[in-house]
Amino acid sequence: MYEDELLGRCGGHSSGLRPGHIGWKEFKEYAEAKEIELWSIFHNELDLDGNGHLDSRELALALSRAGITLSSATMSEFMTYLTSSPHSHAITFGEFRDFLLLLPRKASPAEIYRYYEVKKFMGDDGRGAARVTMEGDVTLSAEDKPPVLGNMRPSNIGASGSGLAQFSSASHASEEGEGHELPAEDEEPHHFLEGHTALKFLLAGGIAGAISRTCTAPFDRLKIFLITRPPDLGGAPLAPKPGITGVKVIGGAVARIYSEGGLLAFWTGNGLSVAKIFPESAIKFFAYESSKRAFAKYWDKVEDPREISGVSRFMSGGIGGISSQLSIYPIETLKTQMMSNTGEQKRTLISAARHVWSLGGARAYYRGLTIGLIGVFPYSAIDMSTFEALKIAYLKSTGKDEPGVLALLAFGSISGSVGATSVYPLNLVRTRLQASGSSGHPQRYTGVWDVTVKTWERDGWRGFYRGLFPTLAKVVPAVSISYVVYEHSKRKLGV
Repeated sequence: MYEDELLGRCGGHSSGLRPGHIGWKEFKEYAEAKEIELWSIFHNELDLDGNGHLDSRELALALSRAGITLSSATMSEFMTYLTSSPHSHAITFGEFRDFLLLLPRKASPAEIYRYYEVKKFMGDDGRGAARVTMEGDVTLSAEDKPPVLGNMRPSNIGASGSGLAQFSSASHASEEGEGHELPAEDEEPHHFLEGHTALKFLLAGGIAGAISRTCTAPFDRLKIFLITRPPDLGGAPLAPKPGITGVKVIGGAVARIYSEGGLLAFWTGNGLSVAKIFPESAIKFFAYESSKRAFAKYWDKVEDPREISGVSRFMSGGIGGISSQLSIYPIETLKTQMMSNTGEQKRTLISAARHVWSLGGARAYYRGLTIGLIGVFPYSAIDMSTFEALKIAYLKSTGKDEPGVLALLAFGSISGSVGATSVYPLNLVRTRLQASGSSGHPQRYTGVWDVTVKTWERDGWRGFYRGLFPTLAKVVPAVSISYVVYEHSKRKLGV
């Protein structure tokens, strides 16, 4: 959210996805002026005892004047983030300056805390909208968590001049000689989410996920049809005759779906798919953050969760994925049931819920859960390792320090597709268990092994990859739409 502002302050401009450029002279002028500003706020406004260090009491007082009240744990995390050592209990001017040097706005206490929130959000792997799930959907990952907020009163946060006094260019010049005056900032408009940065990130991610999934819903509908529909109900032949190509199979499936419900039939179950985005993301973020803290305290023996090992981070991501799967799995089962019904026996959400209950009570909502959870860790491992391998190969071949936006989107799409393909047989078995007993898939199964055996007997190994093509085909448009909408939503929300 700060890149364009920083470029503007340094005299640079960017267009679209192409980064802007600034000269050394312009950046030096900006940095000198910024250091004067930061020196003034550090020594004249924050360092109350004049000892050259900021402790938690001084920071808490400054933030409280700006209307921000933090718990002791959040304050400790804030202090740790600003210092170079997790064991330090005071912030030096050098650490303060290094952290805020690229903040293009006036460094009020509220803006400093907001900048910390954004920096913390963009930490870890920073893959953002490039994250692809096992089903080929795009979602915010646990590693791209929103910041943990203290109790904040939104009426004061982000207000121009809130809390401590604003800094004048005259005071800058008096301390450091000829100063470079920073352009005055206009007061930002206020709205109901003012100051709630975490909610803004979640809302932006939710909007991007909802639009992305709605635009790619026909691919999901086609995948479920290919997985669940038997030949006697309009599905593709289990042993296709010579000359029946994959294109003809998919074309026949598209025609059948359209004949059963028209154009809207391709969006059956999309409402549930969108409805689960926010609870799924929130639970994943909470479980991931809690797991990181637990690993830091009991396994890695470090105070800062950012310093946990790669294995601990991987395990935390898996726990986040499993927790979200457990919480929203009944919604997933309902969605699959609705999507696998035939056109003659359409069911509303309530009737679908009653039908699933009649198949086995509460346990029926969790059919296939075990096989779904088993796939979380291998998918995460394959996705992560593929992404890192692509990133390293790209950096070695180009000589760049960091890949650009388009490269990250491409890496995320490829790694997610590879991971989804690797665990697709597990996904297929789970989907057939969820669809069992519906009008479009009336066959009943006794469990995971029963599905596996019957799939092998009918289709052989190819049967475990039915519906893979629409799953992979939606990845690129889903990633592209999600990224564009996510960035646009963040700009509109002011983050």
